[in-house]
Amino acid sequence: MIKYDIPELLKEHEKLIKETFRYSNEITFKREETKPWDSKLGGCPYMKNMEDYPTDEVGVPMLFLAQINLADLENLVELPEKGLLQFYVANDDMYGLEDPILVKYIEDYEEHLVMEHPYENEEYKENLPFSHSGKMYFKTRAMPMSSSLDLFREIFMNKLSEVEYEKLSDDCYSSDSRIGGYPYFVQNDYISFDDGDFLLLQLDIDDECGIMFGDSGNCVFSIPKDALKNRDFSKVVYDWQCC
Repeated sequence: MIKYDIPELLKEHEKLIKETFRYSNEITFKREETKPWDSKLGGCPYMKNMEDYPTDEVGVPMLFLAQINLADLENLVELPEKGLLQFYVANDDMYGLEDPILVKYIEDYEEHLVMEHPYENEEYKENLPFSHSGKMYFKTRAMPMSSSLDLFREIFMNKLSEVEYEKLSDDCYSSDSRIGGYPYFVQNDYISFDDGDFLLLQLDIDDECGIMFGDSGNCVFSIPKDALKNRDFSKVVYDWQCC
């Protein structure tokens, strides 16, 4: 468990800061072979046959970004206890920013399936925001609110001194890849992430698998907690930003 220890400068505001704590599962990547049902970046998603692979409105295969085996995660009570979450975006040089996305929930899975990505050729790979696929590993973290959120400024700006606010802002620079917790926005919180939202996935810059959205950017998949409770993944919001 990774914990945030309140520094002495901010001890007076410990209760306020801890009220914003959320658990996240921090992701690290390894360039390893994966099974179809593993948590992974890119590669071959779980599917029973090639016809299961999603295409966009004009029949172009979507980009498969990631798959999460929910049994690998800890302390994220908002998520189902089992099953797979798959993340697809439109296959274009904007990583599907202005097109419909697909987050697919597969509750039950089996072992006899397609083992190779049916569309992964050089042309397909050109539009991926990473250079290598890989396996995901997770470590639980208790984190305070991200300083890139509009809500962070609303909660802390008028209750902390300028020096305290700068210190907390520096400490709450919540980059890195994760599930749960809070997102980090390179530019602005355009999706207005707040207490009623859940971070389904953040993919951030990573050297092992060469992840980068645009110029030093990352991506965020967010969902309202009510929609997540109802397993309605049509309500997922996707954004990526870069410098």
